[in-house]
Amino acid sequence: MLRKISICQSASCDHQGSEIIFNRLENLYAEKFREQYPNLIIEKVDCLGDCAQGPIIKINDAIVLRNFEKEKVPLLFENPEAVLGKIMHVQDEDREAFERIIGGDLF
Repeated sequence: MLRKISICQSASCDHQGSEIIFNRLENLYAEKFREQYPNLIIEKVDCLGDCAQGPIIKINDAIVLRNFEKEKVPLLFENPEAVLGKIMHVQDEDREAFERIIGGDLF
């Protein structure tokens, strides 16, 4: 279940279309998906790292999508598992390990 979508707004991601993605997400959510995801938060955030692979989007504080294309916006709402896979969250006790994995510290 989608709970939060955070879109990086650093200069690098902005140049790669993050503002367009944010606007499309907000508009599509308001038009079609508010009832399906009544508590969804869509927010702009500062740098999420990995600027060379932007725009970067974080889902539910866990899944990081790199090189996110604006064409995928509808699919993110219509069929999130197709975009995100089956793991939709990270439990609090796993957060430190998760941050190390996405930061590249474990590999």
